[in-house]
Amino acid sequence: MNFARIASRVAVGGVSAALATAGLVGVTTTSASAATATTNYTCSVPGVFTDTFPVSVTVPLIPATAPAGYPVPAGLLSFTSTLTAPATIAPTLTGLGINGAKSTDFGTAFGDKVAPAPVTWGTATTNPDTSVTLSGSGSNAAFTLPEAGTYAVNMPKQFTLIPTVNGNPFPASATCTSAAPSTIASITLSKQPVQIKAKAPKSAKVGKVVTVKGKVSNDYSKTGGEAVTGKVIVKDGKKKVGTAKIKNGKFTVKVKGLKVGTHSLTVSYKGDGFTDKGVSKAIKVKVTK
Repeated sequence: MNFARIASRVAVGGVSAALATAGLVGVTTTSASAATATTNYTCSVPGVFTDTFPVSVTVPLIPATAPAGYPVPAGLLSFTSTLTAPATIAPTLTGLGINGAKSTDFGTAFGDKVAPAPVTWGTATTNPDTSVTLSGSGSNAAFTLPEAGTYAVNMPKQFTLIPTVNGNPFPASATCTSAAPSTIASITLSKQPVQIKAKAPKSAKVGKVVTVKGKVSNDYSKTGGEAVTGKVIVKDGKKKVGTAKIKNGKFTVKVKGLKVGTHSLTVSYKGDGFTDKGVSKAIKVKVTK
């Protein structure tokens, strides 16, 4: 199951229905099919405290494959989370009335790219050692998958921890960091197939410039995904007769020097990090005296 199929079900029946149909674990489920990861973060308020806060996330099983550059809709993957304030600082936080927390810049990392996933921790439980565990949940904001490759999906290297009092932000926040955040899952992203549409005049006088125009797209470039980049090459049979950069998905190539006769022009694209290479259908151009 990949993101594209899951998202199509979101459009029809909503996030919950899509995840259920895809066999993914919902936010309130504790099934063994869910993926759980824990990272110990060093959280610090300058001049106040620096301590270790374990953070755990449990997410639906991330699909093993997906298209590179795919626009993932907000709320597709919900998750549960816990954050534990250590015994050395928890009683002080409780004494200040702090009974929750949130992070607006929490997320998951696909290589160097972070997918935003804000989280709120709202239920506090005091442990026997006087540490306090906060339970909560979050879901992804809209983001676009990175270029083709295999990625470890990791917890973030850094996030801002905002303590809350009855849901309201406390006037001090902590920066939490980890040099080695835990891996949640792995995903392989493949290049999308390219679509090349090109046109040119059916006929032209010898010595005149023949203008070849067209569009280059992939499956999701028109619906919020990564646009196609790079350049196209126009060939007359096997001979290269022009090139142009793709701009906003379009190109224009001025072809000069075509001799009298019928020419078969094709437009080829070498691909980029999100889109595979491809060649257009042949365009017949008759050059006359």
